[in-house]
Amino acid sequence: MAYNIIFNNKSNEELDIQVTKRPFIPVPTRRFKEIEIKGHDGKYYLDEETYDDIIIPTDFSFIENDLDNIRSRVRNIKYWIENVKNNRLILSDDPDVFYKVCKAELGNVTYENLYEIQNFTVNFTCKSYQYLITGQKEIQLQNVLFNHWDKCTPTYRIVGNGICAFSINNTIVNCTVNGELLIDTEFDKILNSDRTLAIGKTDIKRMQDLYLQEKRNTFNWTSGFTIYITPKWRTI
Repeated sequence: MAYNIIFNNKSNEELDIQVTKRPFIPVPTRRFKEIEIKGHDGKYYLDEETYDDIIIPTDFSFIENDLDNIRSRVRNIKYWIENVKNNRLILSDDPDVFYKVCKAELGNVTYENLYEIQNFTVNFTCKSYQYLITGQKEIQLQNVLFNHWDKCTPTYRIVGNGICAFSINNTIVNCTVNGELLIDTEFDKILNSDRTLAIGKTDIKRMQDLYLQEKRNTFNWTSGFTIYITPKWRTI
């Protein structure tokens, strides 16, 4: 069975190129701040609770025996990886999760071996986490929500009118809502219903206080409002 990937809303099969082998997925490196203390052996390490990006090198090939056609196909491949409308990278043997691609770089394609298989590599630089497809679906928020994965960065959508006191794990934020207010903790954005920036509509001090923690999360809010959440479940 052929191995495939989906990136930027297209599979490699749609471009008539093959993945020559399953890409190697590196283990993300957790960040630690090194502290040297005079008179003590070794170092102290302060856990920053973040990870470096990972690079997923993916080898492709296609068969073509006409130089002009090779050039045309390379242009199509470059367009695919450089004009990104959807940065999700999905691997066919793990279709329930995706990686968020920060950038994709095409390696060199040689034009010397006509009548032979043309090989090339795309290096996908990705965020360290695997994101669950199911976590991208918006659901109505209840007073308790369990997170069985790692800490994640949800989007909240508050529907109603007036002042809503919203409590997330005992952190209380006051929100001025005119129909709808969107709080995107991943990108540190607060938006009105028309998706313009909602300036001065909340007293949020740190978006990190609104993250979903591991295990049990509790919520409360002013009556008369309905709150929806896109949890964005993720795991290393």
